Formats: sequence, C-alpha cells, structure tokens
Amino acid sequence: MDDGRAGKVTFADLELLLSFADTEHFGQTAAELGVSVATVQRGIRALERKLEIRLVEQDGRRVRMLPAGHVLVREAHAVLRARSDAVGAALADAGEPQRLLRIAHTYSLGLGFVPCVLADLLAERPELRLRCTQSPATGVVETLLRGDADAAFSSVAPTESDLVVEPLFTESLLLAVPVGDDLAGRERVSLRAVSERPFVAMEPGSSSRTHMVNACARAGFVPRITVEGNDLFVVESMVGAGIGVSVVPEGMNDHQHPRITRIPIDDPSFSGRTIFLAWHRSSTVADSVQTLARIARAHGKRMSRPLRRAQ
Repeated sequence: MDDGRAGKVTFADLELLLSFADTEHFGQTAAELGVSVATVQRGIRALERKLEIRLVEQDGRRVRMLPAGHVLVREAHAVLRARSDAVGAALADAGEPQRLLRIAHTYSLGLGFVPCVLADLLAERPELRLRCTQSPATGVVETLLRGDADAAFSSVAPTESDLVVEPLFTESLLLAVPVGDDLAGRERVSLRAVSERPFVAMEPGSSSRTHMVNACARAGFVPRITVEGNDLFVVESMVGAGIGVSVVPEGMNDHQHPRITRIPIDDPSFSGRTIFLAWHRSSTVADSVQTLARIARAHGKRMSRPLRRAQ
C-alpha cells in the first residue's frame, strides 16, 4: 500500500538505482556517472530510507541487489520510459522535432559499421542528437526491450511481435592466434587445426561465445576454454599473450592488434553470423528510425565483400 513513500522518490533516485543495477558495484557505478563512490552509496541508502526497505545488501566485499531491489528496477524502467514517451509526445504535438535517438549496439560493431552508419545519418539529419550504448549482443536486445534504446544493432534477433527485425548482412568469423603462431601465415584455416588448443572466450550467454562454440561443433569438437572475459578486446589481448586461441567476428578487422593475427575460417557449412537492426513498431521516433534503417540497409549491402586479413 502506498502510504506516501512513493511521493518521496524522484526520477534521479530511480536513475541512480538503474545505473547501480547494471553492475551491482559502487565503484563502477561511480565511474559511469562521473561521481564519487560515496555519492553513489549515499544515494542508494537515501532511497532505502525513503522507502523504509532494504534494496541492496553487503555480503563480504560484494554488494548485491535484494529481490525488492530487482522489482523496483523492473518497474523503474517502465516509469522512466513513460516519462520519455510523455515528453516526446508533448514536443511532437508542439511541432518540435524529436532530436534524441538512442541506439544500442555490440562492441565489435562500434569499431566500423555503426560509426559509418551514424555519420551518414547525421549528414542527412543534422538536427538529431544520438546517444549510443554498447554491450554484448544479448544485452543490446535487453536494452531495446526495456525501452532504453530506440533501435538496436545486434547479432541476436529478438522474436517479440512488437519489434521490427531486419537482417542487414552476414559477416564471417575469424580465428585469432598470436603473432608468430605456426598458423599465422595461412590464408585460411580449419578449426580442426586448433581442436587440441586452449581457447579464450567471451563469458557464457554472449552471442560471440555461442557462435564460437557452434563453429567448433561443426568442426567436430568442443573447445577447451581456459579463460573467459566480457570484452572482445580483452579476449584478443589474452590471445596475444599466448594463453590460447579464439574465434572473433570479422568486424574486429576494423582495428589492428599488434600481437595477434586473424585468419579466415574455412570449414564446411560455415556461414558466419548475421547482423540485425531491430526497433519498436510503435516507436515515438519512427521517422528517425526509418531513416536510420534505410542508411543501415545500404551499408549492409556494401558489407558483402571479400574477407580482409588483418594482423
């Protein structure tokens, strides 16, 4: 029952809680928001005092959300989205164009593809202001479903009926090995050549790991994963240090790593991964999203090119 406590909670309180919920770490939240750790801690405790319930708990050195905190986070997403929709509708009714477009994308697509698409978008629609967020593919989809993004570029295709999902292009996967490796001089390689090697992989649940495991399965083996990470750049650095090999998307060729070589994979029935653009059918920024989709579609067609080999 609401006994007046809800009236004490501000949008700023909810936004702080959502930022903390992404990491459940005071230090990382502080760095993300550009404030001190003490400010984040005081903000969470102040919200708990307003509600007179516990939202987080300390377990040794770890801080984690309690069930009540998770419930508030889930509902806060809806509240903040409703605020954004209300402001957008009022501005549109007043004849003011919607200027903010929120775009979520995976880390690897942020190297080349997405920046090129957005450059063309801004050239055509200079009145737009873009806000980009990066995360693994599944996180990108979750960001879109929560309403925290207007459009999302991902290698995971959401299936919700209220979303429009459009395939843009298919990119190959590459085997990453240390510079000087026996395989580094090859033009193409079968994954069977590394079936006995240790692998470095993204964390469970990431699409990059799923694509890697599936590619190895098609080659007839299960990869022996010795190190996991949550960032493809860190994964490649681990490979460069000689810890193991890995499988990365072709988009990583948009930057060079001094200690690794990426080699096109040559295996039967190997098709790579497909990149999708998704958005809400009832988007309040439909005109901007349609322009984005048209430009992304054109760039996607140009992505059908011979594989580039990078070191």
